[in-house]
Amino acid sequence: MPFLCYYKIMKLKKELFEYIASHTNWIIENKELHISLPLYIKSGYELWNCSIAGFGVLFARVKEPNVSLTIHYNAIKKIEELCPCHVVLVFDYLDSRSINRLINRHVPFVIKDKQIYMPFALMQMQTNKLSNKPFKKSQDLSPTADTILIGYLNGKICNDVMIKEIASAIGKEARATSTALALLKSLEYLRIEKHGRSKIIYFISKEDIYERLKDEGKSPVKYLFYTNSQLFDEKIVFSGYSALEKFSTLMDGSLPTVAINAKQFPSKTIDEITCEKEEASYQVEVWNRDPFIFSVNGSVNPLYILRLFKDEHDERTQYALTDIEEKIIKNFKG
Repeated sequence: MPFLCYYKIMKLKKELFEYIASHTNWIIENKELHISLPLYIKSGYELWNCSIAGFGVLFARVKEPNVSLTIHYNAIKKIEELCPCHVVLVFDYLDSRSINRLINRHVPFVIKDKQIYMPFALMQMQTNKLSNKPFKKSQDLSPTADTILIGYLNGKICNDVMIKEIASAIGKEARATSTALALLKSLEYLRIEKHGRSKIIYFISKEDIYERLKDEGKSPVKYLFYTNSQLFDEKIVFSGYSALEKFSTLMDGSLPTVAINAKQFPSKTIDEITCEKEEASYQVEVWNRDPFIFSVNGSVNPLYILRLFKDEHDERTQYALTDIEEKIIKNFKG
C-alpha cells in the first residue's frame, strides 16, 4: 500500500476514534485483526479492530458510497460468523432514508461528525450541532404506491417507463397513479425524469425495495369475515393458507381463504352474507386494494403472502415461506 494512502487511512481512523471518544468518554483500545476474511470484504471496507467499553468492536468503513445496504447486511453477517465481535459500519455520508433503514434493522453505524448508533452499547447520539432535530417518522405507503412496488418486484412493471404504462398495469387513472408515484419519489423508492413532454420512472434496485418493504410494507387486510354465500364460488382469488399451499409443498385442510377488495361489496351486503365460522364455506379477507392485481394462478401475489404470515412462528409455515422467499429473490437476479 502506498505510504500516502496508508497515512490517509490511519488519519481517518484516528479522527473516527477521537470523534467517538469525545462524545462518549469511552476508552478505545486498538487491537490487531487476526482472522482471514473474504477478499470482497477486504476490498469493500477499511477494517479497524478495537475494544470499546468492554465490547469487541470491528469498524468497517465503507469505501464505495453507492453500494446497496443489502450488501452491507450480508457483509456484517459474514464477518460476525468469523469474528466474535460487533461490526459497526462507518460512513462519510448517509441519506436520512438509509439511516432510518439501518436503525429499523438495529444495524450499528457511525457517520463521522454527525451520528453514533451502537444499540449493543445502548448508544444512539446525533452529534452535529447544526441539526439536533429528531428523525421524522416515515410516511406510510399508500395502497396504490405499495401496489406499484409489488408490480415492479414481480416484473409486471418495468423500469424506464411512462406514468401511463404504470397506470394501465395497476388499473388506476393517471392522476391517482401520479399521486402514488410522487409519494414513492419522496420516500426515495424511485426518481422521475422529464423527457420532453413525458415523465419517465426509474426505480431503485429490486433488492433494495424488497429489503425496505420487509419493514415498511403493511398487510393489505382490513378485516375478516366468514360466509357460505355463493357469491364467492366463481371469481375468487385465494389468500392465507389457501394461497400458501399453492406456492409450496405445505398441505392445508382448513377453511378456504379468499380475498376481496373493500370496494367490491357494500358494507350492507357483507353484513347480509356473514355467518358463523362453523357454518361457513369461506373465510374472507377484505383488502384495502384489489387482490386480483398481480395475482398468480388464482392466488394473491406471493409477496403479499410473506407479509400475511410475517408473525407466524409455526415451523412448517416458516419452511414454506423461506422457500417462497428464495424463489422471489432468485427471480430478481434473472
